[in-house]
Amino acid sequence: MRRLGVILLFVNTAFTLSVNSSELNDCISAEVLCKNDAFCNDSYLVLKNCSNADAMYPLSAADCQQAAKQIFQTPMIHCKCRHRMRKEEHCLNIYWTVHSDYIPGSLASSSSPYADELEIKEPPIFAYERDMDLGPNACVNQATICGSHEKCSHLKSDYVRHCATKADGSCDRHKCHSHLRNFIKKVPIEFIKQLLFCPCDHDKYCGERRRQNIVPKCSFEEKKKKNCLQLYDTCMEDNLCKSRLLDYQKKCHLLEKNKGCTPSQHDLCIKSYIRMIGTAVTPNFINNTSMDTSLWCTCEGSANKLEECNAFLEMFTSNKCLQEAFSPELDQSLPLTIHDDKRSRTDDKSGTNLPIIRGQEQRISPSTGSGASLPYFTLLNPALLMWLLNLVSFM
Repeated sequence: MRRLGVILLFVNTAFTLSVNSSELNDCISAEVLCKNDAFCNDSYLVLKNCSNADAMYPLSAADCQQAAKQIFQTPMIHCKCRHRMRKEEHCLNIYWTVHSDYIPGSLASSSSPYADELEIKEPPIFAYERDMDLGPNACVNQATICGSHEKCSHLKSDYVRHCATKADGSCDRHKCHSHLRNFIKKVPIEFIKQLLFCPCDHDKYCGERRRQNIVPKCSFEEKKKKNCLQLYDTCMEDNLCKSRLLDYQKKCHLLEKNKGCTPSQHDLCIKSYIRMIGTAVTPNFINNTSMDTSLWCTCEGSANKLEECNAFLEMFTSNKCLQEAFSPELDQSLPLTIHDDKRSRTDDKSGTNLPIIRGQEQRISPSTGSGASLPYFTLLNPALLMWLLNLVSFM
């Protein structure tokens, strides 16, 4: 019995280390590990039933609360998702099944289903050329660069086609948003930033070209503006939109009233803003003469929820961190050239396969390290699985 106890302790430790490791901290891997643990799996199955509105045998609130308490005692509660990961939406569905204690409608939350983006120390994949001429219209310049690359051009044409309005002024917004998100996911984020925030220097034609990048007639505008809380409620009913909104709120420090953020945080704020595009809460520039952003909604008729509505709308109209981030982004904007990836496609786990460089490519040989790395435990490791099975069968 003592030896069996040691085995169970080891398995639990391996489970914990696997879920908390930098390699396997995502909820998809955590779900696989959870299914190999009876205590975790039983609680997880109950919570899946609780979150399913169409469940054949609905459970009581007490059963769901008990399962939530039990899952909180497992490593599953610490799982996160990553931006641009494969099966991102599946990962987020798992996260929200486990975090069933989140209160919909709560604007004051600093949590996010996404793991923090770590600064990766590696040679740059593009070089800066400060004296490059942007030309008379930087936004057309960036669009032309995308159009000259087959993959980028195809992805952009794809979302533009699905965002096209019909003769009666209607469009399939769901498909439009889906293909718009696909473009943002598969094109390098640095190029997306240059495309969406290209400097226009008060040029109205350039500003309109910038505003039209997301095809606002379908992805942003509607014939009649809805109440902003309607957009918010729609977003809260969708795990992807809800997750990105909470991430945007966290990365842009929106809980800190009238405060901006440090320059080191500007990039994270801009990226989280970009990821809102293609959701029910899609933001855009409100005109072609400024960088002012907003949602296509109004707080008129909010009655006793006016303060709550304004608080939500101001996340996009009065986002001080985002406004501060725009300036250095525009000051440093340079045209980016997209190059075909020469690496193996099988190594690309993010779905992004259009590397970019600024100006001339800078070839830098990575510094060689010791080559030593610490092993990590995972129940997905075949050797560990065989070892455990052999040991248990011996007992």
